[in-house]
Order: sequence, then C-alpha cells, then structure tokens
Amino acid sequence: MQKTQKGFTLIELVVVIVLLGILGVTALGKFQNLSLQAINAANSGIASEMSAASSINYAAALVGVGTAIDISDTTTPANVACTVIGPQLFASGVFPTGYQIVDVGAPACTAGGNSFSCLIDNIAETGDTAATATVLCTGG
Repeated sequence: MQKTQKGFTLIELVVVIVLLGILGVTALGKFQNLSLQAINAANSGIASEMSAASSINYAAALVGVGTAIDISDTTTPANVACTVIGPQLFASGVFPTGYQIVDVGAPACTAGGNSFSCLIDNIAETGDTAATATVLCTGG
C-alpha cells in the first residue's frame, strides 16, 4: 500500500507567492496617483458648479425672474472680483472649505454677457491642477 501526499509542494507555493507579488507591484502603480486625480476632479467639479451657477444667475437677471446677483462694473466697489462674487454664487453663500479662488487677470464687466475667469485650487495640495470657472456678467 502506497501512501499519497496531500497538499502543495514548496515549489508550487513559491511560484504562487512570486506571481502574487508581481501582480501587487503592478497594481500599486495604478493606485498611487489616484489621490491627485481625485483632487483635480474636485477642483473641476467646484469650477463647473460655479460656472453653472453663474449661467443660472445670468438667465435670472436677463429674464427678471427671481433674485439675481449683480455682477457688473457699475456697483461700488466693482462686483467682479472672483473672491467677492465667487462665494455669492454658491447656494450656501460660502466658498467650499480647503479651496481658494483667484482672479485671472483684471476682470471687467463692461456689458451683460461678457465673462471673466476664476481659478479654483486646492489649498493643501501643491501639485494639483487648478480648474477654471467662467463667470457671466449681468450688466455693465
């Protein structure tokens, strides 16, 4: 009567461990840069939200429905700075925590429908890509 061994040989176990190691190292490279991609996506999301809110505000001012925010050079002081108008465009009235908004050049609203750009950037991350929000002027 011959006794049969049950289980794996040492060679089989080593091969499986090596293959799992190779797969792990390959997958690790794919997941390392995800946090930066997530921050860039958040920057783009906030910029898109600000641009959409500006478009809705412009439509409300054009049609005269609801309460529109005056985004023009005619107010004193001029209400065209991104840091001034940006938070007002959000429903909460506050710019999202952890992000900064920066003017691109010298914004001017000489006529309704003109636009200017604002940069949205994560304060904590220095390697991220700032996103651009377009703000429509309601008057001039």
